Amino acid sequence: MTRDALATRDKLLRAAEHLFARHGLDVPIREIHAFAGQRNASAIQYHFGGKDELLDALVERHRPSPEAMAAIRADLVSKQHEPRRFVEAIVRRQCAYLVDEASRDYVRVGFHLMQQASMRRILAEGSEHYTLAAVWAEHDLVRATLPGLPDRLVRERAVAGMSFIVFEVAERARLIDDGQAEVLLDEEEFIVNLVDTATALLTAPSTLVTTKAFKS
Repeated sequence: MTRDALATRDKLLRAAEHLFARHGLDVPIREIHAFAGQRNASAIQYHFGGKDELLDALVERHRPSPEAMAAIRADLVSKQHEPRRFVEAIVRRQCAYLVDEASRDYVRVGFHLMQQASMRRILAEGSEHYTLAAVWAEHDLVRATLPGLPDRLVRERAVAGMSFIVFEVAERARLIDDGQAEVLLDEEEFIVNLVDTATALLTAPSTLVTTKAFKS
């Protein structure tokens, strides 16, 4: 691929990331072209194949290396029996995306993706995509902490926990980008509070296990 083609591809990815973050995943292709300064109405088709492939490329752009992914998984496994430290590891990795506008855009796109995807179905099907690593780790944490829960309730807790964390970080990113940082907790207060609440969400005792609906 030529240098010009790589530059155009990068402009399209950055434009899409910026617009998806602020307006959701239904942004028209023509708006992405315009924001990227592309007059060619088929630029996305040429470089990616279509809008879905563009989104896939955007996600893959932030994919950790195999070595980094293995280290993340190992770190989470090592903290399985310390729920608060486990959640803190996830929260701090998410909050690392707040460092600059491009990273903040990506975490906001990630929240839109979570809204669009059926996370419960994906977990039930056993997908091992790298973006699900933290959700699967939360699943295992809930299973270890509350061994009496049926798997469908374990999945619900894992999805709720990760959705809450990603939403809170994405909302903080939005407020920063909208110039409303003055209404926010400082960074460490935000992290500590989010760790506290997410840990409580994941590990709170369940009264549902004593009802007929969840006996199995």
